[in-house]
Amino acid sequence: MLDTKNNGAILAESILAIDGGKPVFPDGPPNWPIADDAVLNSVRSAMSDGSWGAYEARWTDELAERLIQMTDQEHVFLCSSGTIAVEIALRAVDVKPGSEVILAAYDFPGNFRAIESMGARPVIVDVVEDGWVMSPEECESAITSETSAVIISHLHGQIADVKAFKSICEQHGVRLIEDVCQTPGGTLDGQPLGSFGDVAVFSFGGSKLLSAGRGGALVTGDADYYQRAKIYCNRGNEAFPLSQLQAAALLPQVNKLAGRNETRRQRTQLIYQALEPMKVLKPMKQVVSQPHETAFYKLPWLIETAGTDWTRNEFVHAIQAEGVAVNSGFRGFTRRSVKRCRQVGSLINSRIAAQQTLILHHPILLESEPIVQLVAEAMTKVACSRP
Repeated sequence: MLDTKNNGAILAESILAIDGGKPVFPDGPPNWPIADDAVLNSVRSAMSDGSWGAYEARWTDELAERLIQMTDQEHVFLCSSGTIAVEIALRAVDVKPGSEVILAAYDFPGNFRAIESMGARPVIVDVVEDGWVMSPEECESAITSETSAVIISHLHGQIADVKAFKSICEQHGVRLIEDVCQTPGGTLDGQPLGSFGDVAVFSFGGSKLLSAGRGGALVTGDADYYQRAKIYCNRGNEAFPLSQLQAAALLPQVNKLAGRNETRRQRTQLIYQALEPMKVLKPMKQVVSQPHETAFYKLPWLIETAGTDWTRNEFVHAIQAEGVAVNSGFRGFTRRSVKRCRQVGSLINSRIAAQQTLILHHPILLESEPIVQLVAEAMTKVACSRP
């Protein structure tokens, strides 16, 4: 078996030797979450009056209200993670054990497991060509009388054609769950992402654009769905709670989200433009034609290694040696057993996404333009130095 990790180390050493063994970022990638006085002051305020330890207090109330404003929805249910939010959402829209739930064959693994956890059967369909979001056509072809819901994720800054999915689901009497864990604050045709689905889910995990270390939320415009979520989670008290302290840390970040998202979009354009001559790296292109504003949690490329003497893992190892936080994408579900899921179609685009995706972690996108240019230089250096 090829030792790609060792080969990657050798490649990294040879590339570093080009400029005297110095990585472009000798101190490594920037930390996340970043130091933020507004977050510190908010947490201190919660600590100072004892509200941080309360079951109910103004911090979670204010966070719920801000999420309502951000998504144009009527109800918010805060919870302990984005992963459990997906399962709660499935139960909220009354998905029954034994029924089928459609999701993309390239997606976050927690979504697949959430379907299994509540006794439903995952049905995997392909993503769009050269992309990471589900194909509406592939989704519609997979719907049967057993289908109860569709989970559609906006991934790696690419916005799914959620209007098309909404139309398909309404036509077939299927519920739509919109996963905006990677794209909080994004919009499509002037409408907030998270407002198209019957229910939408958010994540506040440690690496997310809105971070409380852990945490999540679901939003909906339907009072019945909201009530089902509360009933499922109430075990004498909240079984999957978000704390007052977490809410206090999140509130200042919500206030800054729009400005930070705009900075990330600007920095993304700088990186993509600088790397445009690198034919080995194919950048993300939006599949929606309507006006939109996305959010970049992961900045993606598809890497083409055919005809070269290197692998994606070797490239990742080499670019990481430069101090840049680049990793591979999701593994996807194309290799899952047919005992665990129903597969529809060839899933060729999902296989490509699983094999060829590179993602740049978002903290660098808040750095200055000269620093972001160094990221492009580091990736160019590696791309141009392949054996």
